[in-house]
Amino acid sequence: TRHDVVQTIEPESGPWGEFTDIMYCAAGTWAIGFRQRVEQPCGNDCDDTALNSLELLCAKKDGTSVKSITPHAGYWGDWSNIVRCPGNNNFLRGVSFKIESPQGSGDDTAANDCQFSCSQSSNILASNGGRFGDWKQMKYCPSSSAICGFSLKLENSQGEGDDTALNGAKGVALALALALINANTNAFALALTVNTNALALMALELINA
Repeated sequence: TRHDVVQTIEPESGPWGEFTDIMYCAAGTWAIGFRQRVEQPCGNDCDDTALNSLELLCAKKDGTSVKSITPHAGYWGDWSNIVRCPGNNNFLRGVSFKIESPQGSGDDTAANDCQFSCSQSSNILASNGGRFGDWKQMKYCPSSSAICGFSLKLENSQGEGDDTALNGAKGVALALALALINANTNAFALALTVNTNALALMALELINA
């Protein structure tokens, strides 16, 4: 559990599955990109699942300390290449899913594709999204915050039953200003220490003069 979370955002999802535990980016980093695991359509006589998992790419504001996180790798399909927000200080701040509605006695797939909004540029998508369903409304982090963790809504393997795999996700927002505040505080403390030491040295020189 993190105590610096601003808000949890939960875009519209499919009706099946349970949320995994939340996985977070390391302290001082936020999500800058992602990749997704998708099972491509397999025909009329098999069980399609489409979107199976997401992996977030985390980094600091200067683009360093890059690390990937995922709460669950999913079950079927292939991973896309990583897609990221261009430049530095450009983080994921919104997310939406392409969801297929329940098909009754037909083959359900639920989440088929995912897109993220960047804080300083347009939306990003992977190249392997599923073809079924409709895009739902984008859910955004509050102002001056970005995604720093997430949980997947995943249906476990149903054996001989109808699998849907990934149904959605929820993101966790952390304030972008926090790192800057801490950095400025540390810089002020360092400057204060340096100035205090300089004054002490001057006083000592005057005494010895």
